[in-house]
Amino acid sequence: MKLALQMKRRKAVLAISFTLMFFGAGSYLLGWSSLLTVKQIEITGSPTAASEKEVAKSLNLAQGEKLARVDPRALSHRLKATNWIESADISRNWLNGKVTIALHPRVPVALYAEPGKPQVALDASGAIFNLPGSLPSGLANVSATSIASGLTAIKVFTEMDKEFSAGIDLLTATSSTKLTVDGKFNSHRLRIIWGDGEDTSLKIKVINALLELPENKSIRLIDVTAPHAPIVR
Repeated sequence: MKLALQMKRRKAVLAISFTLMFFGAGSYLLGWSSLLTVKQIEITGSPTAASEKEVAKSLNLAQGEKLARVDPRALSHRLKATNWIESADISRNWLNGKVTIALHPRVPVALYAEPGKPQVALDASGAIFNLPGSLPSGLANVSATSIASGLTAIKVFTEMDKEFSAGIDLLTATSSTKLTVDGKFNSHRLRIIWGDGEDTSLKIKVINALLELPENKSIRLIDVTAPHAPIVR
């Protein structure tokens, strides 16, 4: 009986020792060994070479670092400080030591400006950001005289359907209740007195309906400040 009990205890001690050695070796391999280190860093999705360098600098990640200490979630959070990045997917390859950073840049749908401030890009969600490189041509321009009117202008623009907003050359907000739109709609070069930031969908329906009428083929201005009582000239 004593011999059997001693054998059981010895086996238990050996099992515990083996487990501790296994986890200790694993911890050393992950945290301290030079085997599992960053050997390659790949960044994709940057609009320009300069912006890729900017991202690499902000990550503060270098070859030779321990892979176990590379925190994808923390790195992704750090990239949120760069306003042209909408999101990022970061992964580690334990076999070849490669860290991949796949960037998803914001897509500009318009250019936005306030007096005394540089022009920036605007995406479909209404976020403004500094686009690396040159600003694309052919985008609508959204202009405002204040932060409040700018927010209204952005709200209206992002509520418009793409078919309508594609015709806009310039959306101007001199106040939150005085918006104007210049552009080409249904082959008509128009100025639209938009009014406030309400009833965007209704105003677009009214404009499209007015442009379908034969008697309006030569109009140059539509006032939808009161969309139920529009004015054409």
